[in-house]
Amino acid sequence: MKKIAWILAAILALSLCLMGCDKKDDVTENPGSAGNAVQTTEAPAAKLTGTTESWGAYAEVFVPDGMKLTGGSQIDKEDQNSMWVQKSDNALNYFLFVISTEEQCQKDVAATKEYNKDSDKVTEMKDVSVQTGAYTWTGVSYLYETYSGPSPVVQMYAVIGDKAVNVRMAGFAYDSDVTKAILESLKLN
Repeated sequence: MKKIAWILAAILALSLCLMGCDKKDDVTENPGSAGNAVQTTEAPAAKLTGTTESWGAYAEVFVPDGMKLTGGSQIDKEDQNSMWVQKSDNALNYFLFVISTEEQCQKDVAATKEYNKDSDKVTEMKDVSVQTGAYTWTGVSYLYETYSGPSPVVQMYAVIGDKAVNVRMAGFAYDSDVTKAILESLKLN
């Protein structure tokens, strides 16, 4: 498990190095495709518009306009416990959700802190907590220096029912309206 945490942290660091790149995401947006249910929705807290979609173990998640849901993980595109909500025009601005255990989520947050603590590209690292509905998301937030300027990176988790959900975010602050709308909307099967 420790190796997985390091691999995920390395992937996150690599994706952040590429953040701000002008390359457009080549994936075509296709809400409602295999495994996705789509319903047009307005997120009440943030007054954002978008759709409510589903994937695998995720019964509902709000996907703001200009973003898309992609099921699966980097390793397994069919992984029912993982999904991405990412900007349609920049895949390096994303939310990656993974169902895990609370213990593993805590280890992932600790590994993120350890991996980035001495980086000259990381500033403003701090422990964070966000209350969304009935759930408290806790973890770490920092700014990562890209060639286009500092970009927020967050790793948090919440216990929802009997499951722990880990979310890694790049390009979105832990307390932004978009973050709150997406996290507040999350419902599991």
